[in-house]
Amino acid sequence: MSYKYIIKIALVYTGTILGAGFATGKELVTFFARFNKMGIVSFAISCFLLTLTCISILDIIHKSEARTYSDFIKMLFGDFGKYIEIFNLCLLFILFSTMLAGGGNTIASIFNINEIVANIIFCVITFITIIYGKRAIINVNIIISPILIIGGIIIGIYLYFFQTQPVFNNSIKFSISPFIYTSYNAITTISVLFTIKDIIINKRVVYFGGILSGIFIFVIGLCILLPLIKNYEFIYYSSLPILDLIYDKYLIKPIYTFIVLGAIFTTAVSNGVSLENSLKSRLKLDSKLITIFILLFGIIFSFIGFSNIIDIIYPIFGFIGLFEILVIFIGFVLTNNSYDL
Repeated sequence: MSYKYIIKIALVYTGTILGAGFATGKELVTFFARFNKMGIVSFAISCFLLTLTCISILDIIHKSEARTYSDFIKMLFGDFGKYIEIFNLCLLFILFSTMLAGGGNTIASIFNINEIVANIIFCVITFITIIYGKRAIINVNIIISPILIIGGIIIGIYLYFFQTQPVFNNSIKFSISPFIYTSYNAITTISVLFTIKDIIINKRVVYFGGILSGIFIFVIGLCILLPLIKNYEFIYYSSLPILDLIYDKYLIKPIYTFIVLGAIFTTAVSNGVSLENSLKSRLKLDSKLITIFILLFGIIFSFIGFSNIIDIIYPIFGFIGLFEILVIFIGFVLTNNSYDL
């Protein structure tokens, strides 16, 4: 039955998108909440684009005979593919580093321990999970993604109806935000989806998996975005806006903090496995050794700061990645042969 593969793909794609920036609300503030009610329209456009991108990537992977991620990128971009692959690896590494920074900070806040110790704990757990490869991506997302979706919806409804503040009006143009947001998020999912290509068994999985992913992202995103818009002038400079809006420090805040940690973990594992697979085919080194190097350099890069990475580096990579997303859309159209669902 293809429905189980549809659900698996939807949860993997959703879990990869719902990282630290999304679950804490920081990404949504940067790209959507600042535009007031028009931010809702912008986010809806972004979800549509993420759905279309997911379907396009899945469809091309399904039809491709490429055995490695490098071969797949070369098939899409020709001789220019080696540069695209380097760009994608850099973006994957940046997102992975962001998750390490967010994971350590979150564990430190939950257990009130030293941040360095918290980073080590998160890295060890991530390392143990990554070594299981493709199974780690699927199993972690199947377990944690439903919790993220349900938790995000509940906390969004709670904040919107029970903890509201006056809205801050912002008239900045919003038209480019959904494209930038879609660009850097979708690029990081290419290698993740290619890693699980074995479960992309037919076109039904391609289309319904992509559509279900878009629905999941839209529902949880809208629930989180609405209270951020209402409270914008109080959380604009916050690194963890959703957590800062939760006044109940004894029940709701600890629960949602664990949910945020789950979102960080799913994205860290997905990106980490994808990085390890991509580098292994290029460097011909032992998988565990590559994973250790990824973690070490990731920790060093994470010192740039969680907010700085999202506010400055994410948009830069989003602008550059627009060309890549356009090529994927064109490739989907050109290779889309008709065959039955």
